[in-house]
Amino acid sequence: MSATTSPESGSESESALDRLEREAEEDSENDLQDLVTYHHDSSAKLKAWRKAEATDLSTPRSQMAWEDMDIMFPSIPRDGNNTNDTVMRDAHALPAAPTKPKPNRWTTHQLRQTEAKPVKKESYGVSDMGLFSLLAGELRNLIYRLAFVPSPENQPVLIAGSDLICGRGACVHHLAPVAAPGMASTCHQIRNEVLPIYVAENEFRFDAAMVRNRCVAAWVRCLDCYAGMVRKVTLEVLVLRRDVLGVGTESEMGEVGVECPVARGDGRFEVVFSGGIPRHKVESSKVLELVERVNGEDVGEGGRARGLASIVGCDELAEMIFRCKK
Repeated sequence: MSATTSPESGSESESALDRLEREAEEDSENDLQDLVTYHHDSSAKLKAWRKAEATDLSTPRSQMAWEDMDIMFPSIPRDGNNTNDTVMRDAHALPAAPTKPKPNRWTTHQLRQTEAKPVKKESYGVSDMGLFSLLAGELRNLIYRLAFVPSPENQPVLIAGSDLICGRGACVHHLAPVAAPGMASTCHQIRNEVLPIYVAENEFRFDAAMVRNRCVAAWVRCLDCYAGMVRKVTLEVLVLRRDVLGVGTESEMGEVGVECPVARGDGRFEVVFSGGIPRHKVESSKVLELVERVNGEDVGEGGRARGLASIVGCDELAEMIFRCKK
């Protein structure tokens, strides 16, 4: 059997189709009219802009609505920045700035090398004394005394210098491993335990090379605050004497003893000259006047260390030692 369509249903279908076609045509005409109107308005505003630019009048441009720029120039983004607004208000549009070329691999590598790298902070732990730290403090002090404090008959401790080292170059006695026992340079804790015993329980004697090259002051400064615990320092001074006929010379070893406030108990330094050092050379050097000035300024343990360094490293004492060799 074949399907039949009634005339009424067919006419209704054709009427709906005609209505759709008619609405489509009306929409097309409306879109075309809107497009023509849009282009007409845009063209008119663009002409007004160009006319104002040609006549160099600022009033027409200022009266134009800046919101219309989106219509005339839809490709320019409007992000609200003052920079873009300034560029759009410029009468003479500038060409786009050239883009920066992309750096190659070598340039990128050089830039990375010049970048500041973060500094790694190193943390240092407490002094590690190993099994030695398991001993009681009294036992460690006993070991220090057996190692670094000679018996009374072997006192004072002789510290010798060399003309081949300090006499021809920089003095090495300002270095901790040279000025103090090597064990004191292992760690801070051992240094704090060794130096008070080594410095306070010994007397020190410096040979003529140390005194002549002025290394004693460097030794005292290297000990820092521990130098205030020194009890006595003896300086060897080489004294040359001519014979009666003036043909030859005789040498004699003199001594300059510096007694420190710790040993005296009165808070003063005392300098004693012995061993044939001429008295007139001592007085002409004004060493004793310097000692009196130091006694008047010395205060506290730090002051004792500075005072000792001032006496053994002063120019007056160096001049006297130089005159003893004439």
